[in-house]
Amino acid sequence: MLRFTKFHSIVVQLFLFCFIGMTLPVLVMGFLSYNKSSKIVEEQVGKVASLTITQVSDKLNLLFKKLDDSSMMVLSNRVIHEILEKPSGSLYEKTKEVQEGREMLTSIMINSPEILDIYIFDVNRKYSVFSADSLMAVLNQWDSAWYKAILEANGNTVWFGLSASSYVKNTDTGFPIFALGRAIRSWESGKVIGVMVFEILGDSLIAELDRVQFGDTGYVYIVDDDNRYFYHPDPQQYGRRSTNSSPDDEPQMHRENNTTLMIPSRLDNGWHVVGLVPLEELTADSASIRNFTIWIALCCIAAALGMGYFVTRKIGNPLVQLCRLMRKGEAGDLSVRSMNIGRNEIGQLGRSFNKMLGKIDQLIHRIAEEEKEKKKAEVRALRYQINPHFMYNTLNSIRWMAKLNRTSDVDLAVTALVQLLEGSLGRNGVFMKLSDELQLLRKYMLIQEYRYDNPIVLEIQCPESLMGVLIPRMLLQPIVENAIFHGIAPKDAEGKITLTVEQQGADLVIRIKDDGIGIEPERVSELLASEQDCGKRGMTNIGVRHVHQMVQLYYGAAYGLRVKSEPGVGTEVSITLSLAKGEQYVQSTAG
Repeated sequence: MLRFTKFHSIVVQLFLFCFIGMTLPVLVMGFLSYNKSSKIVEEQVGKVASLTITQVSDKLNLLFKKLDDSSMMVLSNRVIHEILEKPSGSLYEKTKEVQEGREMLTSIMINSPEILDIYIFDVNRKYSVFSADSLMAVLNQWDSAWYKAILEANGNTVWFGLSASSYVKNTDTGFPIFALGRAIRSWESGKVIGVMVFEILGDSLIAELDRVQFGDTGYVYIVDDDNRYFYHPDPQQYGRRSTNSSPDDEPQMHRENNTTLMIPSRLDNGWHVVGLVPLEELTADSASIRNFTIWIALCCIAAALGMGYFVTRKIGNPLVQLCRLMRKGEAGDLSVRSMNIGRNEIGQLGRSFNKMLGKIDQLIHRIAEEEKEKKKAEVRALRYQINPHFMYNTLNSIRWMAKLNRTSDVDLAVTALVQLLEGSLGRNGVFMKLSDELQLLRKYMLIQEYRYDNPIVLEIQCPESLMGVLIPRMLLQPIVENAIFHGIAPKDAEGKITLTVEQQGADLVIRIKDDGIGIEPERVSELLASEQDCGKRGMTNIGVRHVHQMVQLYYGAAYGLRVKSEPGVGTEVSITLSLAKGEQYVQSTAG
């Protein structure tokens, strides 16, 4: 409800109107311009990157075409065919033919310095293998995977990716190489008579590709038709399957949030050159437009905030402050006053508000004083009711002793009564120490000893630390009096009253327990009832009820008496007082 009220406040509406009216057009135009410029920059970056990939592809195609042409020279060489096809001949003739073949291979390598070596394999395994350099001891490669792949290609060129070891020799070269393989067919029968393998230096290729970068993290890689890496900036990826999808011939967005542009280009041998372009890095130029737009938006927001602040300070703040003061006054704080007492309408409203709170405060103080006096009168009335009740019972006891001609007991009883009356007059206030109250209670028990033949014992259990606690005068005597007259006396036997004092947290609990005849359960709830409910009972339980009311007047409704009784066993009355409410509180309450 509070949010709803704030939103419909004229102050909020004025502020929102100024703020939104100034910032919304700027934000919309800034967003549209930045979005358009970013798209233009991305398109330009894509075109430049595509052109770069195309140039790389052209260079690779030239290199691969040159190597493929070199392999065609081997296929069309008569000496190579004679070496592989002649079934027999003298050692001299064979040696001469091999020398001619080696010279031809050497000439090819001279024209193509990127070729590391050329190997020729005899499919019949009769002549073994020779290379451009010399006859070398080469491991048996006729059963290798690359040899079988060349045979299965049916005369087509087979390319093998970058590797740190020789495909033919199975030895570490110390530098990356890749290979080209091709089957040699007989001109007459068309059957495969041999296999050629070119091992090619990869340094120049890698150096050329490493120079192609797109930003700090963009790079180029090459994959074969099986989507395995022929080249990757990380040499550990050579020969592994690419985690990216198989490229097609169209650029596409790639990776998370479409932040990387993947630009592929197909080579003549079926492979793909792929460029990964990080758009965020290459479109960093558009950040200047974004920053400029943000600065304009921030300036407009600052201006809108200043305008809104000015409007709310001059019009809204006085009204808001007055509403807050009204809520505080509604909550009970009548000391608040409005400082906006100018000559305009808001100032007139503030003066009227201050005048109203002043009169309400005066009225509340007057009512509080009247309530305080009324409470004091109620406390005094209860005390005056308890004292006559006590006098009635005590004088009734002395009258019975006089009837029985117990003159000495009458004299002692009257003396004790005088001392009790002197202690209960309250010349030093209506509160007294617990130790003094217990002393008066012992004098009262002395009077009762003269009335009854059967002894009545009063046992007091009170810690020394609680003897100085202040309690209302004559608080315990009415309870003990009811325990004697209505509990112990009717059983016509010895009796015992136990008074226990203890502290429970911030409360003082006084328990008065007798071993009298007890009270019927239906009457227990009536002991603390109002006078209207017990008007026909005369003086029977007036002491207990008035003590309960007096405690509640002094300490509040949370305190008072609690009665537990069991017929034939006895009754226990618990009085709960507050220790947290000190003497100043109870004295001011009592008056």
